[in-house]
Amino acid sequence: MRKKMTIQVKTILLGTLFTRIALFMSTPFLAIYLSDVRQFSALEIGYIVGINPLVSVLGSSLGGHLSDKIKLYSLLSYTPIFWGVIFISFYFASSFSTFLLLNALSGLCYVLFEPATKRTLSAFSLPEQRMFIYNLRYAAINLGAFLGPLLGLLFSTTTSLFPYLILGSFYIIYGFVNRHTMKEAVIPITVNPTSVETAATKITPVVAYLLLLIGITFSYFAYAQFNSTVPQFFASSTLFRSGVTLYSMVLTMNAALILLLQLPVMNYSKKISSFFALQLSNYCFAFSLFLLPKTNILFVLFLMVFFYSLGELFLGVRFDYLIDQLAPSNKKGFYFGLAEMTKLGNSIGPVIGAYLIQLFSIDGYTTIFICLGMITLGGSLFIQLSSRFSK
Repeated sequence: MRKKMTIQVKTILLGTLFTRIALFMSTPFLAIYLSDVRQFSALEIGYIVGINPLVSVLGSSLGGHLSDKIKLYSLLSYTPIFWGVIFISFYFASSFSTFLLLNALSGLCYVLFEPATKRTLSAFSLPEQRMFIYNLRYAAINLGAFLGPLLGLLFSTTTSLFPYLILGSFYIIYGFVNRHTMKEAVIPITVNPTSVETAATKITPVVAYLLLLIGITFSYFAYAQFNSTVPQFFASSTLFRSGVTLYSMVLTMNAALILLLQLPVMNYSKKISSFFALQLSNYCFAFSLFLLPKTNILFVLFLMVFFYSLGELFLGVRFDYLIDQLAPSNKKGFYFGLAEMTKLGNSIGPVIGAYLIQLFSIDGYTTIFICLGMITLGGSLFIQLSSRFSK
């Protein structure tokens, strides 16, 4: 399988690995840095963290459409270079408005670049390779999530944004490498194979597709808490003596479990429908939030990370592949871009979490995480309805 991969696919996969290592070395600690060093309020931090996915959501359909219309060479070359400059600018930022603007621009780059990379993986691979390739991409992301926080501890990521200089440099290099590999590339003309998904072989009703997007949005709502509300909980709660270090270990445990469990979960998910896999993902995210108030107990901490990791896996191993199966070959970018609408949960999540912290204070963590968990479970109802409408 590896020998059949084109240079374009290999470049995207390796670029994903190195940029995600740098990404997870820096961005998960941004909320702590803004709180401890810049002394921003919880609500200000929520807006800064939330603006990125909000811009991604608002521009998702446009970004996907442009990735179908603009040459892949241009998107894959110039977007990461501009993105790299934005990340480097984080290091020099100091005001709330500057951080807000930079994170918004970062979201704009994401909505242009991500559909283009997925379209590249689809265009330059054989149909029978794609599930394997999408899972390789997911593994690269998770390996970055495993190594990034460990390296982040070496660079004092809670007191400095120096890792953003590294992150920006990696993206600039990534852009120049893409210029070389994509310069003479010719996109093969392929036809979508018959999907093994019984629901996906039909033209999915619009209502079912919209319900699915709504349901996955709730899962991303829960996922976003672990980059905003949860780090503030670990950093500020009296439950922990060294919460920041413990949060770094949580990120590392999460990434390690995903790497260990990805193949078993992928094999198991082949035996169930995508809708059921996504429902399981939602249940796991909600349960991990319910467990957070008791994470001062080591066993409960492990259980929380375990179920959170399962939630990520069930969401990650099938979602992109299902979108690829549903999308016409000439609208891959648009379908991948439109799927970013689910990231609205990433935008709403930090803001709702911030409001709950202000309402109950961080010492009201039990009430906060019960509320967040109950909101998350609402997504499973929409996914179930989507499954019924698609039949």
